[in-house]
This record gives sequence, structure tokens and C-alpha cells, in this order.
Amino acid sequence: MREELVLLIELQKSDSAMSRIHARKKELPERLAKIEKDFRAVQELVDEARNRLDALQKDRSDKEGRLKKDGDTLRKAKDRLNEVKTNKEYQAVLKEIETMESISGCIEDDIIALLEDIDRIKAECQVKEADLRTTCGQFEEEKKQIEGEIASLDTELADLQTKNQELRRKIPPEMLKKYEMLKHLHRGVAVVSVWKEVCGGCHMNIPPQQYNAMQKNLEIVHCPNCSRFLYRQDPGEK
Repeated sequence: MREELVLLIELQKSDSAMSRIHARKKELPERLAKIEKDFRAVQELVDEARNRLDALQKDRSDKEGRLKKDGDTLRKAKDRLNEVKTNKEYQAVLKEIETMESISGCIEDDIIALLEDIDRIKAECQVKEADLRTTCGQFEEEKKQIEGEIASLDTELADLQTKNQELRRKIPPEMLKKYEMLKHLHRGVAVVSVWKEVCGGCHMNIPPQQYNAMQKNLEIVHCPNCSRFLYRQDPGEK
């Protein structure tokens, strides 16, 4: 096989490998962003549950503070019963005491309901926090794997770029220009093999005269249909 064709084949392999790496390097950050988004979603659920728990506990503390304050007021009102001098005043104080006791009863009921809600949200928080710990571990492990793969791809890409530049320096400029044009036209495939006079790119027959010239390495042959560079390779050959 002509040396120029060997170089073009190697260049195409190098270009293809670089394209795959670039595609993978684009895919990996997108994958990392997705798993990070999933992790953040679990974290938000935990934060939401914690915020609800904090709000309930604050409400409970406020109500307990009010209940204590109302209790002090109630005791003072009961003490006043011994000080009133008329039946009207006595009835007014009794009414005041009755109202305060009713309000205090409602607050106590609210506190009991809050305690039940607090216990329920605490249990919910424990479940969600356990999920978060599991998700966090998985996220960190996968993140480490992705970052390691990106670093490995960077190293591989740097080696390929060096090899690619060396190959390009050895290929005649006009041939390299045609290669780039064909690669652009045919989705990165500018050089294809031929078997039994059939182009491996467009699957059209190659004229016998061109096929013979290719077999004898007399000239660089292009497919008359797709214009790709052609070389002979039997199935199973590498």
C-alpha cells in the first residue's frame, strides 16, 4: 500500500478517536450535572422537612410562652376574686377567668396537635436524612469516577493530538486538504476499504481499471461516486 494512504488511514483513525473523546468529554459533564441535580433534589427535600420542623417547634415555643403568660394572668385574676367588693365585679372577674381558661384550653389542644406533628416530621426527617446520606455517598463516588475518566481522556487526547500533528506534517498539503474536505462531506470518513470492486463507503462498484491500479499501487484511487480515498482490504484484515 502506498505510504500516503497508510498515513491517511492512520490519520483517520486518530481523528475518529479524537472525535469520540470530544463527544465523551461533552457527555460526562452533562452526566455529572444530572446526578448533581438529583442529589440537590434529595437535599432540598431534607431542607424542606427541616424547615417545617423548625417552624412547628417555633410555633410550639410561642404557644407555650403564651400559655405561661396567660397562666400568670389567670392566677392574678383568681387572686382578685378575694378583693372584689360587689357581686357585679365578682361576676365580671369570673367571666374573665372563664374566657382565659377557654383560650388556654384551646392553646393546650394546639400544643398537643403540634407535638404530634413534630413527632411525625422528626420521623420524616430521619428517613429523608438517611436517603440523603446514601445519595451523597453515591454522588461522591460517581463524581470521582467521572472526574477520573475526564482526566484520563485528557491524557489520551493530548497523546492523540501529538500523533495527529506528526501525521499531518508527513502528508502532502493537497492530499491533506482533500482529506479534510471529504471528511467534512462524509461525517468524518474520508478513507474507505474496497472489497470485490465495491466501495466500502457508498457501496458502488469501482471500475476494473481503477481497481487494478489500486491493487498494483500505481496511483491514489478515489471512488468515482463518493470521491473517498480507496484502499484494498480483505474482510477480516486489520
